[in-house]
Amino acid sequence: MTDLNEAADSTARDFLAGVYRTVREFDVTLARNAILDCLFSAEEPDFIRRVGDHPIYAADARRVIGRMAPHMVELAGRTLRAAA
Repeated sequence: MTDLNEAADSTARDFLAGVYRTVREFDVTLARNAILDCLFSAEEPDFIRRVGDHPIYAADARRVIGRMAPHMVELAGRTLRAAA
C-alpha cells in the first residue's frame, strides 16, 4: 500500500468517525476510494460515478459519498498533506 492510500484510509476513518457512531469497513473503503478518485489515484478510474450506478452498492455509496461531498476538497487536501 502506498503512502497516499494509507493517508486516504486514515482521512476517511477520521471523517466517518465524526459522522457515524459505528464505522463500517465497507464505508471506509467507499470513502477512501472516493478521496483517491478525486486525486486521480483510485485503482478504478471514475470510481465515484461507477459505484453510484452499481445495482448493489449504489445506496451505500450515495449515503457515504453524499455526506463527504461538501467536504471533499478539504478531505483531499488533508490526504495530500498526510502523504507528504
